[in-house]
Amino acid sequence: MLLTEAEEIIAHKDAARMLDLVAQKDAQIESLVRTLESTQRQLATLQHQVEQLLKRLYGRKSEKIDPGQLMFDDIVLQSLAQNPAQEPPEAAPTQNLKKTRKASRHHGRVPIPEHLERVEILLDVPAEQKVDAETGEPLKVISVEVSEKLEYRPGRLIVNVYKRPQYALPESSESSAGVIAASMPDHPIAKCKADVGLLSHLIVSKYADHLPLYRQNGILEREGVDIPRATQTSWLMQVYESVSPLEAALQRAVLEGDVLFTDDTPVPLQDKGNGKVKKARLWVYVRGGTGPPLTAYDFSLDRSKKRPLHFLNGYEGYVHADAYSGYDELFRKKGIIEVGCWAHARRKFDEAVSSRPKEATDILARIARLYHEVETPCADMKPEERCRFRQAHATPLLEGIFATLDELKPQTTPSEPLRTAINYALNQKNALCRYLEDGRLRPDNNLAENAIRPIALGRKNWLFVGSERGGRAAALYMGLVQSCKDCDINPWEYFDDMLRRIMSHPVNRLRELLPDQWKPASRDERGLIILEKQ
Repeated sequence: MLLTEAEEIIAHKDAARMLDLVAQKDAQIESLVRTLESTQRQLATLQHQVEQLLKRLYGRKSEKIDPGQLMFDDIVLQSLAQNPAQEPPEAAPTQNLKKTRKASRHHGRVPIPEHLERVEILLDVPAEQKVDAETGEPLKVISVEVSEKLEYRPGRLIVNVYKRPQYALPESSESSAGVIAASMPDHPIAKCKADVGLLSHLIVSKYADHLPLYRQNGILEREGVDIPRATQTSWLMQVYESVSPLEAALQRAVLEGDVLFTDDTPVPLQDKGNGKVKKARLWVYVRGGTGPPLTAYDFSLDRSKKRPLHFLNGYEGYVHADAYSGYDELFRKKGIIEVGCWAHARRKFDEAVSSRPKEATDILARIARLYHEVETPCADMKPEERCRFRQAHATPLLEGIFATLDELKPQTTPSEPLRTAINYALNQKNALCRYLEDGRLRPDNNLAENAIRPIALGRKNWLFVGSERGGRAAALYMGLVQSCKDCDINPWEYFDDMLRRIMSHPVNRLRELLPDQWKPASRDERGLIILEKQ
């Protein structure tokens, strides 16, 4: 009897110890599972960062989904893990070599080579002025003033030789009439050795073709013409001073309508004195609506929210923009309505494909349907028809996208790239759906994005702007060049005509010289502008 009780007590204690041991093991397993899940999330985040870096370094800039590319990225990661980078060899000690300074060239007035073709342009006074008003005697030519200006015509350099006969009475005459001669044509730079066509070529080559001035100098040297970079810079800045009244006219024209696209991008600004650059900004504003687009750029030293507020002072209407917080105060102003950008929203889901391919790809496919099934068919419709078509076909697609995002959000962790994309889209829901209100609106901000691209190309070539004044000049030139492209106008023809007219054009009619209203002026047989009588 006692033996049976003892066995029961021992069995009970063994069962209790086993239960404690099982509970302890369960706790350990639970702790290890939590640790494993945390490590996996951290690993997924790090893997996503590495994949984005590899994509930025070696991948295509296109955001199209390519499963083969994703497999290639995994192979690259495995290769990097198996073959770690070796330490770079120590650099050989460099010797202090004494630099020889090049002989400085005299940067005076640009010499004009003799081998270039000369085109004579006779500038004569009217026949009625060749007779003395007091005596009625005919005036005689006492000399001919000759001025040579280096000119550019598409594909070739020439020299315009302006000949101006100087008229006066014979020495025996008692008349008090002096010497008279025809005046030179209007020119944005007084006594400049470059004619308007060459100045226009320098502007278009730099701000439309992204050729820095030193490359342009090399091109001209092959033609036997040496124009130092400092001289070219001086010409561009003096032309800017002559056409600077167009800045305000262009800004007013861009804000004429009630549909606008805006974005900004950094541009390096040379910091005088220490050989370094600092970050400045160029803001772009593109006029939307049914008329031809007009583009204006605004240069600023920072990215303060005051910049768009100042530029858009008095504007009322729709503004397409990204979710930059600097626009928040702008959209709180009465009369300004925010329109979101599906291109920005899509980009974040494209970045999340590597971590959550199934969910992110599903959203990308839904966004693609917005364009293929709605935007493409209604591209050529009138605004009213496009609005009705979008409301009938895009509304169900948008409702499905946001319903899916609401379902996915609880299934993601805050650190996941997919959660970042979901939060962006849900926070911008009203702005992303606003393009359904008006057929003139667009589902994205690509007009402004496309206007930013020339700046990115320019940064890779001319590298930086030399001063704040140079930044404002670049903003005006790029705005006029981009507006010419949007209006299907040859930029060189526009500048060649506008620069010849602006010096005598009425200030209250500068609007006529902007690309969307510009009409080339009539020219005589010598190629000179026939100025209108004011």
